[in-house]
Amino acid sequence: MLCIATSGCISIPASSTAGKPVTDQTFGRYQENLESELILITMTPERHAELTELKAVPMTGELPPRYSDFLDLMESSYGLKRVANWPLPAIDIFCIVFEINDPEKRAAVVASLRQEPGVETAQIVQTFDVQQQDSNDSYLSLQHGVHSIQAVSSHQWSRGKGVRVAVIDTGMDNTHPDLVLNSETTQNFVDNDEITFRSDTHGTAVGGVIAANAGNGTGMLGIAPEATLLALKACWHSDQNEGKARCNSLTLAKALNYSIQQKVDIINLSLTGPPDPVLERLVLEALSRDIVVIGALPAHEGKAFPVSIQGTIAVAIPGQKTQSISAPGRRVLSTSPNAQYDFFDGSSFSTAHITGLAALVRSLSPSLTPTELLTLLELTASPDTRAANACRAIEWIRQQADTTDYNDGCS
Repeated sequence: MLCIATSGCISIPASSTAGKPVTDQTFGRYQENLESELILITMTPERHAELTELKAVPMTGELPPRYSDFLDLMESSYGLKRVANWPLPAIDIFCIVFEINDPEKRAAVVASLRQEPGVETAQIVQTFDVQQQDSNDSYLSLQHGVHSIQAVSSHQWSRGKGVRVAVIDTGMDNTHPDLVLNSETTQNFVDNDEITFRSDTHGTAVGGVIAANAGNGTGMLGIAPEATLLALKACWHSDQNEGKARCNSLTLAKALNYSIQQKVDIINLSLTGPPDPVLERLVLEALSRDIVVIGALPAHEGKAFPVSIQGTIAVAIPGQKTQSISAPGRRVLSTSPNAQYDFFDGSSFSTAHITGLAALVRSLSPSLTPTELLTLLELTASPDTRAANACRAIEWIRQQADTTDYNDGCS
């Protein structure tokens, strides 16, 4: 079974989609490793309008005649059958998913679709992996990451208040005592299993590094303990015990689209994978709206999503041979499901440290653009190790504001 996602780009008037449910029959089946059988294409707005006549295209029932003819052509020419469709309004794309009878023809199908009239792009649907390796807050003394980037020194001036962070990851235990107060909303783009959502380890740990509550007499302290978190599940654990998790182009696209529509301040992507055209368009749209996008640098030196996209902030784990900003990523203490705590390794958690730092800065200087924020992090990082420093970054912001009590007390 090969699935192909066809996206038509058009600004659909509200009246044409009002009350029409969005259907996705792949929803809830991503754990079946469908990605090797998926292809995503985009269609020009003119072509989509021509086919649909700006009418709804439900999964069952009557379809606009020209759209029905298009589906018949896909089946007769490529052996494709539509199984799902959904929109990405942030970049005016409609995604349509097809099955193919012969998975071995995927490359040929992609090449042929790129030549179809009205088709913008055609691509395979790809996989992405999270980057985890195998106060009076009682565990604060164990949080070497918080101390090494001098976050606590910054909290007298900023704790991230008013900054909204989209954590695109696995699910998150938003009932955890160190996360419950700062959790704004949850959205699940993988399945309908809310029990699993709250038992997901990776997203829970990433959220804790960013914004674990301060001063509650228990647990740990987040880098930006007053920032708010939007837990957006686009990844799933293949085995909770191993901590590994995977995402795909479709789930990430939905989560990015949602983040843009929600007008968040920062998007945390503690994951990496191959360059992806549709995801790149979404990230560029977010950056154009001054949403900061922060991603994990992979171990290899080739191009990767999202960090190869100009304007994103790439974060390395200490010791990587790179000029990127680095932050602690080994033996990082953070929140774990069911009110637990654990130590975690990987550039996923380096990324979360920088997201928290970005929230501290954005809280003091909301108008700072993603490019300006990256420049600030580079200016205030250690010249030798490229290690980020929250104290120096915050003091730089305060100095620019000509704060009267400014005092460079950072090491």
